[in-house]
Amino acid sequence: MSNLMKLWKNGHFYSLRNPNEVFYNVVTHDGLIVDINAKEDPLLYDEIIDMKGCYVYPGFVDAHMHLLGYGQMLSRPKLFQIKSKEEVITIIKAHFRNEPLFAEGYFECGLTKDDLNQISSTYPIYIRHNDYHSITVNDVVLKKMKLMHDTGVLTEELAVKAMDTYPKYDDEGLDYILKLSIESLYRYGITGAHSDDLYYFNGFKDTVKSFERVLKTHPFRAHLLMHHETIDDFMASGRPFLDQSPYLQLGAVKMFYDGTLSSKTAYMSMKYKDQDQHGIIVNTKEGFIQLVKKARSFGLPVAIHVIGDQGFDEVLDILEAYPPKKGMLDRLIHTPWVKASTLKRLKNIKLTTDIQPQFLSSDLPWALSYLSKEPDYIFPWKSLLNTGINLAGSSDAPVEIPNPLLGIYAATKRVSDHDHKVYQPHEALTPFEAITLYTKGANYNAEHTNRGYIDIGFIADFSVFKNDLLNTDLERYKEDLVYMTVIDEKIVFRSLK
Repeated sequence: MSNLMKLWKNGHFYSLRNPNEVFYNVVTHDGLIVDINAKEDPLLYDEIIDMKGCYVYPGFVDAHMHLLGYGQMLSRPKLFQIKSKEEVITIIKAHFRNEPLFAEGYFECGLTKDDLNQISSTYPIYIRHNDYHSITVNDVVLKKMKLMHDTGVLTEELAVKAMDTYPKYDDEGLDYILKLSIESLYRYGITGAHSDDLYYFNGFKDTVKSFERVLKTHPFRAHLLMHHETIDDFMASGRPFLDQSPYLQLGAVKMFYDGTLSSKTAYMSMKYKDQDQHGIIVNTKEGFIQLVKKARSFGLPVAIHVIGDQGFDEVLDILEAYPPKKGMLDRLIHTPWVKASTLKRLKNIKLTTDIQPQFLSSDLPWALSYLSKEPDYIFPWKSLLNTGINLAGSSDAPVEIPNPLLGIYAATKRVSDHDHKVYQPHEALTPFEAITLYTKGANYNAEHTNRGYIDIGFIADFSVFKNDLLNTDLERYKEDLVYMTVIDEKIVFRSLK
């Protein structure tokens, strides 16, 4: 932290307590805001920063992503938005170097192990799907797994086992992809993220140590969910729940109730079209209850991946039967499909849900075509907000681009990127509501009372934009509007434009 008294002037500082409260300057000291609308006598300050008329908001936080997974994606061949099998194969061939190959973001278009075997029958090839719950691999990988499989298209637990055969990063490699991730997020105006990484890389101990090393040189508010497979490691470590440092928290226990719609494993109340099945419960219901009970035995809240509307309903049953310790808050992750009866129940339950507004733009209308009938509510953000539960904005990067402006745009416009139709417009959020998904909403789980607003006593984390996000044409959100990103009083990114 700095011992300097800093004046940040010539800006429009939105407190975000309401849409209209704006300050013309703030003063910071030791990482906190200590004054607002202060005298601008230069003799009173050690440093003066001219914001050049830009618009300043509390630091934007992505409430659910994969920091290491995003950095990993940035370092690998990318297949996002490619819908042609022939083009996918051409790109894979262009990147193949007679060594293991791992590509990201593949959209299902018929690729199988036979196609990959023609590229290499010697080196493993991994093609991860854009839902991040499925992967297509060649026979070299299947042999490592000791698995016979007709297509090499693996989902859920088999996909995880396939990725476990890929060589692990050393400390330097893990640090590198984490730095890549954080530096990219700076450019989007992001000052913090809640991340699910601890199970998928080098294990609890080494992964936490990587965060501790990197955060010394790259300020960032990292809140790490703890996958249920890592809880014994957490308990053995003697580390406290939540705060490890001003930049690092260990959060709720991450677990999965169901799968994804694209793999037809999200647990829905209706059948999938042309299939006599409703999706899956990843663990079995009783197995899932045991995971919740284990978290409760350690006094910990849970963070549950649930996509299907039937899954949502059953998860609420379980959380009501096994509530968290007083003062702790459970979270649900995704919840895009909701039954009318479920909405009524939420008014009596205190929890938070991490939503991904960009999923509406990316997933509709094709997601609906997988179902035998339309769910009662589709990405019902306004209805969820009206129940009184907390909504937190996120990207699930690397699934989506972690640009909060794209999330805000999707939450307010509700337009599909594919058919350009507006879906359930009555569920659209106002720009103010959508912005606060990434400020007040995303900070709710950090359990600090001095995050999410610009006001005296709050942390000096700022997301600075060239345009007034509350009063500009929403189409401008698609432009590069970030001017500056500030974390703990430190300017970590400044646009040269």
